[in-house]
Amino acid sequence: MPVATTDLEERVRTSLDLPQGLRERIRQAVQQGVAKSQNALIVQAVEEYLAQLERDWIDAQFAEMEHDEGYQVLNRQIEREFARSDWEALQTVGGQR
Repeated sequence: MPVATTDLEERVRTSLDLPQGLRERIRQAVQQGVAKSQNALIVQAVEEYLAQLERDWIDAQFAEMEHDEGYQVLNRQIEREFARSDWEALQTVGGQR
């Protein structure tokens, strides 16, 4: 899972070649107080983008489970094994209403 960059984390200096229009938008965002600096805005944007990529990857893995016969068999087995306790829990909760 992603680990957010902290102020305590070691920093590595790098340089970026940005399109001029993007550079101007970053500058304007900083002037509007969106971030404390251009660097902070870029770090935050990259972290959020990478976190989204990781969430998308995880979602894709779960989506594949729909077509995984082994998982489906296991899931049905678990459902059967817990059916009685699920029913008892439902009755208990239903009786408290």
